[in-house]
Amino acid sequence: MHKKIATAASTAAAVAVTSGIALAATGGGDDAATAAPAGAPTTARSSSPAAAPTSRLDDGAQLLSQARITEQEAIAAAQTAASGPLNEVDLEHRDGRLVFNVDVGRADVKVDASTGQVVATDHDDSGGSD
Repeated sequence: MHKKIATAASTAAAVAVTSGIALAATGGGDDAATAAPAGAPTTARSSSPAAAPTSRLDDGAQLLSQARITEQEAIAAAQTAASGPLNEVDLEHRDGRLVFNVDVGRADVKVDASTGQVVATDHDDSGGSD
């Protein structure tokens, strides 16, 4: 009797693992054609790519461990000082402090990597037509 229970449990575990691999390989079946029937158990999914912003950090990745704020916090602070499209972000030393240099529109906004405060905004005044 114990051998039958152990065999059934092993088979159920193998089916569960195989099903999980199939779900992961197909993206988890978000659309109606692959949706699980009503009442079927569901699996937990990781957050969507929209929830995890991609990094715009161009230079200074080796300095990230020294920053006390995140790249996203630096971007948010920079967008309070300048408007326009968000371009690249660098992490660098300026005037003895570590700053995020965030390109917002035609401005380079320097955000202190320890406090999150905007410490400088340099505007690109070259606006000639092509």
